[in-house]
Amino acid sequence: MPLDAHAHFFAPGYVDLLPESCRRVQPDEFTLYTALAARQQVTQVLAVGYEGAAWAAGNNAYLAGLAGQAPWLRPLAYAEPAALHMSDLETWYAQGFTGISLYLMAPERAQRLADVPAEVWAWLAARRWPVSVNSRGDLWRAWLPILDSHPALCLLISHLGLPPRCAQPPASAEAAARLAAVTALAVYPGVYVKLSGLYALTDLGHDYPHRAAWPYIQTIAQTFGPGRMLWGSDFSPALEQVSFAQTRGVVDHLPGFSAAERSAILGSNLAGLLHAATVKEVSV
Repeated sequence: MPLDAHAHFFAPGYVDLLPESCRRVQPDEFTLYTALAARQQVTQVLAVGYEGAAWAAGNNAYLAGLAGQAPWLRPLAYAEPAALHMSDLETWYAQGFTGISLYLMAPERAQRLADVPAEVWAWLAARRWPVSVNSRGDLWRAWLPILDSHPALCLLISHLGLPPRCAQPPASAEAAARLAAVTALAVYPGVYVKLSGLYALTDLGHDYPHRAAWPYIQTIAQTFGPGRMLWGSDFSPALEQVSFAQTRGVVDHLPGFSAAERSAILGSNLAGLLHAATVKEVSV
């Protein structure tokens, strides 16, 4: 059964292209996801925390509360690399979090990874806590010295590493060049890539099944292998472009994958990671 490696839940609801008045109130995002996930037989979800904008303040506390209601929701705490310390990890562990979430979309943010104490990376690696990261381009190279020191770190690269959006499928060599900083991390066994956010990689975003992005997916498959690829819905941001069923259905359209490999991408790869992660039992 599918496991979702990338979803978001916000108390005020998420909007981007839509106007502010379209924030989801009834039903709320969690209720909607529960129904949609049941239709697609999704059994677990990584809830990626984000507090990088004023409207998303308090998202960690919100996710901790949701996880207390739904054991199938595995929350990742939003973290600021410039202020990430052991005390944060212990607090999140006590609250029932499964890992952490980092957004490093600008050079100055990626550079702050060097300020994170080594004991933090050691703690994360020892407990096999997933570190979900949104970043792009050459900024992925900031992880090289960290992974050299902590090769067992479980790093989850969101949205194929966010290569440039394209209207037509790039040539294989061009796709490989655009993903060079991402594929450089394939030598580290704990690095996985999320097959998510394809609407953000193709122009137009609603051009399902996103064939323009397929060379990117093939590049990732050739370097990481299907055993280190994870399907993610990117709920609810994806719903401004495609349906929830389409976020999952795209895996069935991709050429070159066996039935066993599709099953691994959709669920069993993530199931193995979650089984290995050290998580505190919390009452529900």
